Amino acid sequence: MRWLPFLALAGLALGTPSGQALQPGQIVEKVVCTQAPAQSYALYLPSNYTPGRAWPVLYAFDAMARGLVPVERFRDAAERYGYIVAGSNNSRNGPIEVADAALRAMLADTSARFSVDVERLYFTGFSGGARVAVLAALGAGDRAAGVIGCGGGFPLGLQPAAGIPFAYLGVAGVDDFNYTEMHELDATLARLSIPHRLEVFDGGHSWPSPEFCVRAIEWMEIQAIRTRSRGADDTLIDRILARASGEAAAEEQAGRAVEAYRRYSALAAMMAGLRDVAPFERKARELRALPEVRSAVKEEADSMPREKAAKERFARVVIDALEGEDRTLAMQELLRTVEEMRAQAERPRRDAGRMAARRVLVSSWSWMNEENARDIEAGRPARAGERLSLMARIRPADAAVDYQRARALALDGKKGAAIDALRSAVKKGFDDGAAIDAEPAFAPLRQEREFQEIVERLRRHGA
Repeated sequence: MRWLPFLALAGLALGTPSGQALQPGQIVEKVVCTQAPAQSYALYLPSNYTPGRAWPVLYAFDAMARGLVPVERFRDAAERYGYIVAGSNNSRNGPIEVADAALRAMLADTSARFSVDVERLYFTGFSGGARVAVLAALGAGDRAAGVIGCGGGFPLGLQPAAGIPFAYLGVAGVDDFNYTEMHELDATLARLSIPHRLEVFDGGHSWPSPEFCVRAIEWMEIQAIRTRSRGADDTLIDRILARASGEAAAEEQAGRAVEAYRRYSALAAMMAGLRDVAPFERKARELRALPEVRSAVKEEADSMPREKAAKERFARVVIDALEGEDRTLAMQELLRTVEEMRAQAERPRRDAGRMAARRVLVSSWSWMNEENARDIEAGRPARAGERLSLMARIRPADAAVDYQRARALALDGKKGAAIDALRSAVKKGFDDGAAIDAEPAFAPLRQEREFQEIVERLRRHGA
C-alpha cells in the first residue's frame, strides 16, 4: 500500500480556513474533503477545541463505511481527553485501494483544517477496518502513537514484529468470531514486549460501547505519559486510577468476581511503574483463587482450541457437501453438525462448548459469504449457487440467502431457477423492490413476466 508521506503533514499542522462551518462539541456526520470531494468523514471536535494548540487525532475505519458509528462511540472519550475523531465514510471491507484513498484524503483534509499533533496520531477500526488501522499506523512510523483494534487484528499474512513503534489495544466480544485471533495477537505482542492490552466485552462482532472506548483512550493516555509524547500529568493519572479502581471495586461488591478479577489485573498492568499497584495485584490474586474465577479462566482457554477444531470440522463437511463422492450423505452430516452447534450455542451456562459454538456458527457463515463473493467476482456463479443452496438448508427462513442465490442463478443463466429463488426471498420477507429493480445481475430477467410481477408487487406494497 502506498501511504501518504506523514512527514509532509508537519507543514499542515497549524490548520487553514475552510468553507464548511464545523462547530466544536457537536458531531458532524459528513465533512467533504476539500481536495477529494468524493471522500468524506464524520467528525467530532472537543468542545474546547482551539487552533492555538496541537490536538491528538483518532482516525477511524468501519467495515461498512459507517464513519458516524465510531465517532459516536468515541465521542465521550474524545470530549473528556481532548481528541479529534474522524471516521471515514468511504473506507470499507474490500479492495485495499479504497481504504488507501480514504486514508490519504482524510489525513490531508484534517491536517489542513485543524491543528493536529502529528506526533500523536491514533488509528482505530472495526473488523476489516481494524486491519486498515494497523496498516495506517505502520505507514505512519514513529508518528503513530497507538492502534485500537476492534474485532480484528493485524492484516492477514502480516505478523507483528519487534520494534513496532505504536501501542496496541485490542477489543473483542466474547462471542466474536475473531475472539481467538485477538487473544493470540495479545500473547504475541506480550512476547515481543510491545505495549498491549486486550479488553473483552459481553457481546459479538461489533464496535464496543462508549464505556469501553473511554477505557481505550485512557489506556492510550497512560502510554503517552510513559513515552513522554505528552507531558507528565499526575492529576490525570490519579483521575484514571480513581475511576478504574472504583469500577473494579464495584464489580467485586456486586459479586461479579470474574469481571472484578479482570479489572484489577488490567489496572495493575496499566499503572505499573506510575503508582503503587501492590493492592490491585493482591486483589487480583485473591479473586483468581476463587473457584468461579478459576473455572471461567479455564473455560475461556478451553474454548479456543475447541473453536479451532469445530471450524475445521465445519469447513470439511461443507467441502464434502460441495465436492464429495456422496454429497447426500455429506449434506446430512453438515445439517447434523449445524444442529449440534446450535444446541451448544443455546446452552444457558457459558462453558467452553457454548463459547466455541457461537463463534464458529458466525465465523463459518461469514466465511461462506466471503467465498460466495469471491466466486461471483471470479465468474463462478454456479459454484456460489451451490454453496448458497447449502446455506439455504442451514438457515431455511433467511430471505437474504435466497436473494443472493437468485443473483448467482441469474448470473449463471438459469432464469427460471433465479426467479423461483427471488420469489422465495420475497415470501420470506425480502421487500426491497428498488434493490431488485436496480440489481445488475438481474438484467437477463427484466423482460420476464414473472420477474416484472415480483417487482411491481413490491412497488405497490412499498407505496
